Amino acid sequence: MQSNSSFAGVMGLGKLVSEHKLTAMNRWSNLIAGCAFVAAAPALLLLALYMVYDAYSRYGLNRVDDSPFWLPLLCGIIAAPLGLYGLVQSWRNWPLAVALYEGGFAYHDRKGLRQIRWDEIEAVWQSITKHYRYGIHTGTTYLYTIQLNDKTRLTLDNKFPKIEGLGKAITNGSANALFPKYVAALKSGQRVTFGPLSLDLNGLRAGNKSLEWKDIKSVRIQQGMIWIKKEGGWLNWASYSVPQVPNFWIFLDLVSRFTKVE
Repeated sequence: MQSNSSFAGVMGLGKLVSEHKLTAMNRWSNLIAGCAFVAAAPALLLLALYMVYDAYSRYGLNRVDDSPFWLPLLCGIIAAPLGLYGLVQSWRNWPLAVALYEGGFAYHDRKGLRQIRWDEIEAVWQSITKHYRYGIHTGTTYLYTIQLNDKTRLTLDNKFPKIEGLGKAITNGSANALFPKYVAALKSGQRVTFGPLSLDLNGLRAGNKSLEWKDIKSVRIQQGMIWIKKEGGWLNWASYSVPQVPNFWIFLDLVSRFTKVE
């Protein structure tokens, strides 16, 4: 597979696996919407001005307030910033593209090309939301936030084609590189942190609370939530959403080595 010009300079990441460029619809939708809103804003403001003038010329100053001029006026005021936002987003997103390689991925945006090896990723947050209408699945929203070792953050979402496979590949690649570091830290007696949760050889910590492994009844993952239940307790000891926990799959693997995961 040959890379396009955006990734022609990529070196040291191994074989190219796939490319993910924005579709024509994604590229043009913000541009068209932005132009439409920007064009509509002065037209609506002129319409509001005309309605004020027409009401004044017909009924006098005291009856101007009876005219619904405020509707196009409000729409015109809202349309202008919306249009400008759409144009800025179109300009910003136009060159976006991601190329997946065996040893990492490359990211191209307005700042240029950046190559990221798996061991250069510090954390990945994932948010996967399934949408239903009348019980029928209508789509899924994917959001992956990738933090590099230099604290730079990159965001990948549904703008990119085949985002599900791309997100899984980046999550798995970074997890394989990070996992030995977490295991080594645990073996040396350190506490490893996953956002609001942390763990060590003795137990699990959630915020200011801590619980020894022997006192944990179960850790349950359901509908994008992490539920932690204490032995002998009726209520959940702690609960967090999956998107709150960086490197979620590493966290889950490590926890499963100490307690029951459902």
